[in-house]
Amino acid sequence: MEKKKRKSNFAAIFSLCAVMYSAYVGPGFASGTQTVSYFSNKGWIGVILGPAIAALLCFVFNLLLVEINRIYKPNTYREAYNTIYRPKALQLFFGTFKEVQVVVVILIALSAQISTTASLLNQIFGLPRIVGTVGFCLAVLLLALWGAGLLRKVGTVLGIAILLICGYVAVVCFGNATPLAMSYLSESVSYTEYGFSGPKAWFSMLMIVVFFMNGYEACVPASIGIIKTRKDVFVESLVTALLCGLSTMIFTFIFAAGMPDVLTEEIPTLWAINSLSNTGWISKILYAVFAVAAMLSSSVAFIFTVCNRFEPVIEKVWTKSSGLSRKLVIAMVFIIICTFGSSFGLLNIIKYGYGTFTTIVGPVMLIPLIVSVPYRLWKDRKDGILDEHYNLKSSEN
Repeated sequence: MEKKKRKSNFAAIFSLCAVMYSAYVGPGFASGTQTVSYFSNKGWIGVILGPAIAALLCFVFNLLLVEINRIYKPNTYREAYNTIYRPKALQLFFGTFKEVQVVVVILIALSAQISTTASLLNQIFGLPRIVGTVGFCLAVLLLALWGAGLLRKVGTVLGIAILLICGYVAVVCFGNATPLAMSYLSESVSYTEYGFSGPKAWFSMLMIVVFFMNGYEACVPASIGIIKTRKDVFVESLVTALLCGLSTMIFTFIFAAGMPDVLTEEIPTLWAINSLSNTGWISKILYAVFAVAAMLSSSVAFIFTVCNRFEPVIEKVWTKSSGLSRKLVIAMVFIIICTFGSSFGLLNIIKYGYGTFTTIVGPVMLIPLIVSVPYRLWKDRKDGILDEHYNLKSSEN
C-alpha cells in the first residue's frame, strides 16, 4: 500500500514537471530558432556547457520557488511573490511588473508564431506568406472568440504531439549530425567569432532560464497537496531541470552540425529534417501539421488570456457594448499589432524581442530570489512563523 502511494505521489510530481517542460518546449523550441539564438551563436560552449549551466540555474530557482509553494501554499503567482516580498511597495512593484510581463510576452510570442506559421507554410507547401499570415490570424480570431472551449480540450493532445514530433526529429537527425557536430566541437570555435564578449555570451545563454521557468505560474496552485516534503521539492526541481537541459543539448548538438550556416536559417528544425534525415516528405508534413497546430493552440490561449484580462476594464468605459463586441475589439487589436510585429521576421523577433525580454525579466524577477527566498525563510523562522523544520507552525503537518 505504501509503495503504491509513493508511486502515485511521484506521478503527481512528474505531472508538475510536465507542465513546466511543456511551457518551455513550445513552438519557439520546436522551430529551433530560440535554441540557435540563445546557444548556437556562442561557439562550442553553447553546445553542451551553456545548456548544462542553464539547467543548473533552473534547478536552483525551482528549489527556491517550489519550497515557497510547499511551505506557504500560495494560490497564485502573485501570492507567491507577495509571500517573499512583504513590504507593500515591493508587492506593488512585482505585481505591476508581472502584469506588464504577461502582455509583453504575449505580443512577442504571438508575433513569432504568426511569422513561423507563414514561413513554414511557404517553405513546405509554397503558400504565399501573406496568405498564411491572414489565414492563421483569422483562425486564431475565430477560435479565440467562439471555439476556445473545444481548443482547450485538445490543447493537451497538441502539446504532447509537438513533444513527440520534436523527439522524432531528434531521433532521425542525431545519427547523421554526430560526425559533423563532433568536427565542429573539435575546432573549439569561440563566441568571439560571432561578436560576443565572454560576459555577454554567458549572460545571454543563462537568461534562457526565464523560458525554462515559464510554467511556474500554472504550477503554483497545482502544487498544493502534491509538494509536501523537501524531497518532493528536490525531485520536482531535478526532473524539470533535466528535461529542459537535456532536450536543449540534443538540439544544440544537432544544430552544431550545420554551423555556421544554420544561424541564418529561419526554421533550423526544418533545416535539420531536410539535411540530416532520410525520411523525405513524411517528416516535413508531420512537422508542419503538428507545429502549426501547437502554435494555433497557444495563440488562441494568448488571445483568450488578454480578452479575459481587459474585457472588464473596457466595460467600464464602453458600457453599452456586449461582451462579444469587447472581446472582438481586444482580439483584433492584439492580432493586428502582432501581425505587424511578425513582419520583422522570426530571426529578428527571437534575437531582439526574446533577447530583450529575458535580459530584463531574468535580473528583475529571478536573480533576486537567490537572496530574498533564503532571507524570507530565515526571517520567518526567527520570528516564530516557521518551526525548526521550516513548516508553518499553524499548519497541520
